[in-house]
Parts: sequence; structure tokens; C-alpha cells
Amino acid sequence: MTAAISTTLEPREHGAIWLIGAAHFVSHFYHLALPPLYLLVTKDLGLTWVEVGVPMILYFVATAIVQVPIGLLVDKVGARLVLVAGLVLMGLALVIAGMLPSYYVLLAAFFVAGIGNAVFHPADFSILSASIRESHLGRAFAYHSFGGSIGYACAPFVMILFGNSYGWQNALIFAGVLGVVMGIIIAVFGASLRDYSGQVSSKEEGSEEKTEPASWRVMLTRPMLLFFLFYVVTSASGTGMTAYTIPALPLVYDGVSTELAGTLLTCFLIAAIVGAIPGGWLADWARLEYLVVVACFLTMSFCIVLIGSGTLTLWLLFGIMIVAGLMRGLYNASRDVLVRRASPSSSVGTAFGFVTLGYTLGQGGTPILYGWLMDNGMGSGVFYVSAGAAFLAMLIVMIPGQGQKPKD
Repeated sequence: MTAAISTTLEPREHGAIWLIGAAHFVSHFYHLALPPLYLLVTKDLGLTWVEVGVPMILYFVATAIVQVPIGLLVDKVGARLVLVAGLVLMGLALVIAGMLPSYYVLLAAFFVAGIGNAVFHPADFSILSASIRESHLGRAFAYHSFGGSIGYACAPFVMILFGNSYGWQNALIFAGVLGVVMGIIIAVFGASLRDYSGQVSSKEEGSEEKTEPASWRVMLTRPMLLFFLFYVVTSASGTGMTAYTIPALPLVYDGVSTELAGTLLTCFLIAAIVGAIPGGWLADWARLEYLVVVACFLTMSFCIVLIGSGTLTLWLLFGIMIVAGLMRGLYNASRDVLVRRASPSSSVGTAFGFVTLGYTLGQGGTPILYGWLMDNGMGSGVFYVSAGAAFLAMLIVMIPGQGQKPKD
């Protein structure tokens, strides 16, 4: 019961959370390492805006290609080794991109960096699942999400500052060194990090139940297929809000400029960061994580419909954006706990690698739909589609058999 759950983390657990949170910071920092430098790169290399966007396309294509194989590798050879290798690979790729300023080097470097980017979710969740007691996993996953969100927030400011002061090449070298250093830190100080490679979890030790070896077949189980779809539609919903709020809101509200829309989006994103940590405590306290996810997505979809309706006053618009953002941050830990609970301990990396692929596909596929809506002047449609995807995610979570029942 919740009353019996210790509220304190052991020093070893604190160490694991901080290290993995820092690694996730680097992961999300790299997602936005190049875009803030686009203007400098286009001027220096004589590129068009289409050309300068191709490296990031290759980055996410590479991640999508190797995401599932990396998850399998995590379960076979160990998450810590794979995580260190991914950090160093990403870091060296960006260092080379900065040292050899050429468009073709940039393309190759970010494709290689995208391969390194695929390690984070399968390795991170495998390590946290093995290193943190089950009663505290919600908080661990929340800090993991928080670290990534801070990486998103810091990258534009840091990269623009370094790019304007020292040039885009040195900015990329700095970002690359950050990844290499983080990899070295985890390799040297990562004694607190555990994974399930070659061992059973503490909960399974001494039990009569046998631990099945890692297998790709976990991806074909009903819970994982449903979670895959869940990640696709949540990513589709999130893409509408984060990538299209700025151009779409002025089409819905006459008095909203693109600058004001940017401010509203910033409020939404900050609220999501703020909601992440209490979301972890809520996941540990409630022990009925699927109800948290359902409540958050129901509230969020309703808020997004209101935003798209065009009927809100400016202050209500700010308030509704903040509530929607809080719901976005609040559900993350509960979602991750559900995926972990539905995964065999021997295949945590494979499970998270597979469902994360759904997130990448949702993120990469929906801009076509949202772009068509924008081309036809249907700003409200952007929000209605985003809300519909959020509502569909809620319905998927309500289907039984996805780890909804807490373990005794």
C-alpha cells in the first residue's frame, strides 16, 4: 500500500538518477544543437534553408533505423556499455563536424550522431529499472524526463551564444566535447548503474518464477504493440502543439501575433517541465498509473479543443495553455512506469527501443498532415487534430493488459 512505501531514495539511487538524468540532458541538447546555428551555417557554407535542414533529417532517420536493434543490443551486452558508446559516438561526430566545416561532412556526422542518439531511451530505462526500487521508479522516470526537458531549454541559448561569439564550428566542437565528457563520467563513476544483462532483478531473485532470456519477440506482444501505437499518437499530438502553435494561433485569433504565439508556446513548454517532477511523485503515490495517464490526456485534449475553438480571451488562452502543458509533463512518469511494468526484466531495452520508435515515426510522419492544414488556412484544424490524437492516446491506455494493475 502507499503508506508502506518509503519516500527516501538511497545514495546509490540518487547517483543513478543524476547520472542518467545528465545523459538524457545531453541527448535532448543534441536534438537542438544544430538548428540554432542554421543562419550561421547557411551564410558560411552557402546553403539554402532546405539544404541546411537535411542533416537533422538524417539524424532522426538514422535513429529510427537502428532504434530497435540498439534496444536488443542493450539487453544482450549491457545498457551501461551501450550508453557510454552512444555518448562518445555522438560527441566525436559533432567534434568532427566542427573541425571539418563541409556540408558533406555535416551530413555524414549527423547521420552517425543519429545512430548514437538511438541508445538513450532503451539504455536509460533499462538502467533506471534495474537501479531504482520499483516503489520509486515514478520519481526516477520523472527526473529522467526533467533532464531531457532542461536539455531542450538550454540548447538554443548556449549554441547561439557560442555560435555568435566563437563561430558555429567551435559551437559544434563544444557540444561534441560535452557528449564525450559525459560518456567518460558514466564510464568512470557509473558504479551505481545496474542493468539486467546477465542477471535477474532483485525482486526475481529467490523466486520460483524463471526469468526468460532477452528476446525480440517482446515487440510482438499485445501490450508492446499497443504502447507502440500510443507513442505514435502522443508524438503526433505533441508535434502539432510544439511545431505548429506559432503559425497556427494567429489564424485562429485575430489579436495574436507570431511573437505572442511564441510566448504562449513557451508557457506551454515551461509548464510541461514544471509538471514532470510532481508527475513522478504522483506515479509512485497513486500506484494506478493508467488513471493518471487517462486523466491527463482527457484534460489535455479538452484544453487543446478550447484553444482551437477561437473563443478564448487572451488571459484564458494563457491559462489553458499552461494547464495543457502541466498535463503533458504530469503523465510522463506514469506512462514510463506502465511500459516498464509490461516489459520482462530481461527485455526492458528492447521494449523501450521499440515503443520509442513509435514516437520517432509519429514525429516524422505528421508534419505532412499539419502542413496541409496550414497550407489551406485551417489553423483550428491543427489543434483539433492534436486534440484528437491525445484523445486516441487516452483510449489506447484504457485497453486492458498494459500493466495497469499494480504489482503486490
